[in-house]
Amino acid sequence: MDVKELLKKKTEEIINRVSKVKKRSIYCIVAGIVLAVISFLLNSNSIYIRPNEIERGSYGTQKTPYTLKVDALNLAKDMEFSVSVSSKKYTKEEAIERFEEKFNEILTYMLNENKSYENINSKLNFKSDLGDGIKATYAFEPKSIKQFIETYPESSESNIENDLYENEKISSASEIATISETNNDDFAYYVKYKNIIDGNGNVNNEDFKLREYCTGHILIQFSTEIKDKEGSFRSEKYMVPIKVVSKELSPIESFKVAFNKEVEESDKKTINNDTIILPKIVQDFRVIYKERKDFTFLMLPIIGILTAVLLEAKDKEKEKEKVKRRIRLLELDFTQIISKILLYVSSGMTIRNSMIRLAENYQKSFKNDANKEKRVAYEELVVVKNKLASGYSEIGAYEEMAKNINMRTYTRFLNIIIQSIKNGNKDLKNILNMEVQDALYERKQNAKKLGEEATTKLVLPLMLMLSVIMVVIMVPAFMGM
Repeated sequence: MDVKELLKKKTEEIINRVSKVKKRSIYCIVAGIVLAVISFLLNSNSIYIRPNEIERGSYGTQKTPYTLKVDALNLAKDMEFSVSVSSKKYTKEEAIERFEEKFNEILTYMLNENKSYENINSKLNFKSDLGDGIKATYAFEPKSIKQFIETYPESSESNIENDLYENEKISSASEIATISETNNDDFAYYVKYKNIIDGNGNVNNEDFKLREYCTGHILIQFSTEIKDKEGSFRSEKYMVPIKVVSKELSPIESFKVAFNKEVEESDKKTINNDTIILPKIVQDFRVIYKERKDFTFLMLPIIGILTAVLLEAKDKEKEKEKVKRRIRLLELDFTQIISKILLYVSSGMTIRNSMIRLAENYQKSFKNDANKEKRVAYEELVVVKNKLASGYSEIGAYEEMAKNINMRTYTRFLNIIIQSIKNGNKDLKNILNMEVQDALYERKQNAKKLGEEATTKLVLPLMLMLSVIMVVIMVPAFMGM
């Protein structure tokens, strides 16, 4: 490789590196501009409709803070004022109209997975935040205390709907008090079953027997903020008549519910005893009890197998890393070894003596620093030195060194030396000089490859840093909206 080719390659490398730096710089500048535009758009909450008007927030939103710059003619310029603008509010008439609309919307989705309002047996969809600044609360109220829990015969199914709302609903605490005085049993039923449907829409009908039901109303009340009134404006209560029926349980689910109920009752009855009596018959099924066995011990062999597999995989990974480390050290040492041999040969030393000198210098360095890491290539040179000292043939020693290292660059270099011993040392210096140039070029390429790998590994940390920067910019912007 002549000087012109080296200069050409060097120039190409410099041009490529500069172009990469330019691209990277352009990307960084563009990313900075994009982030600046996003930040500006998110923070530009001073939207003026006309020079002396500010846009309000929509219904139900928080007050919007604005920073205004004001010029008072003939007084002062660029005065800064911080103002908070309230969100838009309904008039009373508008609120009532919106309540009606929201009530009609609720009727379209409140059933959830239930078939109809006369067959409620699973969770209802009680949506509290209805949007547009309107909220809703829900409550269940039994229709009739006397008729609150009923078991109807199969023959009277057709008359159920006619009898559903026969009695008046209880509408005040005084009515409840009056009824509690006259009929304590009915009042106890009312208190016990008033929360069959809770405020989240959960239907608590697990204790219902087959074909049991209760009737009542879901009371819905809306609230919002209106003009010229402090606090919330509440609507009248809207009533939705419903009938809650027993859950459609499979035989196993029904058995589980009945079993749990039996156990709870037994627990209450035997609360002062040392033991609890478990039921022997549940729903006409004879019950046999068995001690639950712990099968955790079966996991131990599996854990042992997994540990063995993971340890084996770890050992293989260590071996791979060891091989990679060996190759990397051999590549790094090759340029140094061949350069020194060229230097020794140029000064008049033979190849044999050059090899011996390199091995001796390596051994001396270990005497000075016992913790120094062993280098494979130099260890092989020490082996060659010992073989030559014991009378081993020089060519044989080099051939075994090439076989032990088993790398293309070392094999080619040692073959050149073997051929020079067999055919004479003519042009050995020039050949070694070319090998040194090639080795330097290879070393540069390896360094470039390692640099690219390091850049790839930095991509994830850089992305994380970019995410952090975007969060730092956007969170205050969203909080200020």
